[in-house]
Parts: sequence; C-alpha cells; structure tokens
Amino acid sequence: MRGESPLASHLLLTQRGILNDQDPAERKIGIEAGLAWGWLADATVVYTDRGISSGMNQGILRAQAEGRPVEYRSLFTGTTLAPARNRG
Repeated sequence: MRGESPLASHLLLTQRGILNDQDPAERKIGIEAGLAWGWLADATVVYTDRGISSGMNQGILRAQAEGRPVEYRSLFTGTTLAPARNRG
C-alpha cells in the first residue's frame, strides 16, 4: 500500500537447497548477495519489532556508507520510528 517493492533476501536465500545460514561461509555469501542490489534502492527500511540482527546491522551500515536513507519501522504498530543512531 506504500507503493514500495520490498525485498527480504533472508527469506529467499535461506530456503532449503539455496544457502545454509548456519554455515558462516554460506551466510556471508547470502548477506553479500542480499546487499548487492541495495545501491538501486531509494532507502533501506528496517523493521525493529524483533530487534536488529547482525545481518540487519550490516545492511544498515552498508546503506549509510552508500548514502542511502535508513528508515526504522514497526510491523505491528504500523508506525515509522524516528531514525536512530547506528546500533552497531
């Protein structure tokens, strides 16, 4: 309803037969694959309801390094949270 096209690469890349998220080398490949398209995005949106994982933090840092806005949202309240400082 926001006119966005979200991509949650962790939902795709960790499926059986694609990458094993428990294998550090494969996890690194998956994170890089998920972040590689980011330079095409208008913003990086972080849903904070379940906290910020190390992979999410890598995405936040990449967005900041590339000058892309980072927006923090909540799934359950439907609100947009004020941008927070890096939680790294």
